[in-house]
Amino acid sequence: MVAELLWEAANLMLIGMVAVFAFLLLLVFVVQLLSTVMQRYFPVKTTDKTTRVESGSSGPSPAVIAAISGAIHQYRQQQ
Repeated sequence: MVAELLWEAANLMLIGMVAVFAFLLLLVFVVQLLSTVMQRYFPVKTTDKTTRVESGSSGPSPAVIAAISGAIHQYRQQQ
């Protein structure tokens, strides 16, 4: 009795794991197919590197620094 139940449980577990694996495998193939189709019919347009505006400094602008300094000064005066 117990052996039959264990055998049935193992069969159900195996069927379930195979079904999940098959679904995930199908999902991977469908996503790859959609990626290929999208790249073929709707290619990504690249921008020209010379048209981009690049800032000279990597830090914040002087206006932002002044605003933060003013806020810190005001905060310290209130305490």
